[in-house]
Amino acid sequence: MATAQKQRNSVVCAVVFPKKIATEQQSLMLVKRLLAVAVSCITYLRGIFPESAYGTRYMDDVCVKILREDKSCPGSTQLVKW
Repeated sequence: MATAQKQRNSVVCAVVFPKKIATEQQSLMLVKRLLAVAVSCITYLRGIFPESAYGTRYMDDVCVKILREDKSCPGSTQLVKW
């Protein structure tokens, strides 16, 4: 019995995290994005900021909460600027 393999839409993931890094600038951008995802995940899971301080991004089939500037939460705004 043959089964069809599900095709994943990795366009968004490839845009956020490119597969090939050729320059120092691209490397720096990748590190910044990885750090932003890590800090956002930690603060979201620990409940440090309110739900309104996060935006939703989908990478492949995974929903990721990304910290964004929120006027009602100065702490999240400051962390995003850092």
